[in-house]
Amino acid sequence: MRAFTHESFAAHDTGPIHPESARRLLWAIEGCRRAGIEPEQPPPHDATEAVIRKVHSDEYIESFASAIAVAPAMFMTPDNVISPETWSAAWNAVGTALSAADAIMSDPRDGVFVIARPPGHHAERNAAFGFCYFNTIACAAEYLLDRHGLDRVFILDWDVHHGNGTQHIFERRSDVFYLSLHGWPFYPGTGRAEERGTGEGEGATRNFPLATGTSDRDYLRIFEREVVKEIEGYRPDAILISAGFDAHLRDPLGNLALTEEAFREMTLMTRELARRLCHGRILSLLEGGYDHEALAASVAAHLR
Repeated sequence: MRAFTHESFAAHDTGPIHPESARRLLWAIEGCRRAGIEPEQPPPHDATEAVIRKVHSDEYIESFASAIAVAPAMFMTPDNVISPETWSAAWNAVGTALSAADAIMSDPRDGVFVIARPPGHHAERNAAFGFCYFNTIACAAEYLLDRHGLDRVFILDWDVHHGNGTQHIFERRSDVFYLSLHGWPFYPGTGRAEERGTGEGEGATRNFPLATGTSDRDYLRIFEREVVKEIEGYRPDAILISAGFDAHLRDPLGNLALTEEAFREMTLMTRELARRLCHGRILSLLEGGYDHEALAASVAAHLR
């Protein structure tokens, strides 16, 4: 497996006490090195702007750019602290994910893990939310459908927080299946089991809200019985993972009790599904994970 990152991610400055800090990058990269992988930095991607403009409205993009001009500040919610470098980091997160998408199409034998910040899965089409500005994984899915001509993309989100933005962007469509396992009741308050998509997208959204304290055994039982079945039934052309590691029992922002072993087991099952169903095409993107040692250990387990 390969890992991609970008030097601009460290420059996104959220201040001295914000949990989504540049220190997370160092620990995620430490996890890569424990797995014997040295992250690469791909060049700027020529499709970044076009894909962002497909996923997000022009009005939102303009308001984000205007906010950057008066940074440091908060953008839309108190969670979303911005610095003058936030735009570049969020932009390059998308570009790096698009390069990873190209990589899994050109050589599907190797999956790619994208170590990016800010994270993305809470970002709505018209709003920043939960530390997120551009919805990076939604951009990667759109790009695979448009540029590479895929018919179906499966997004698996195991961050402890429901990816409200990703679900809402795709919930009326059948060409992207969104599935989330997340703590409940918990931030951001979306992701009830009955949320199954609407219109043409009905049935292409699945949510598994999990009780506080859910541990490896019960979590993996649901994964084996339900998640595997959904991926097999959908038969995607690629699998994307919103790989948040904040469901770890040590995480200060989580409410579940997983160990790094759970992330290892989920990765093994997902990799096998990708090999059977979609030529091994698997792209993983860092979302949450706020205990530094737990993050490093979980990333290492994921990549091994």
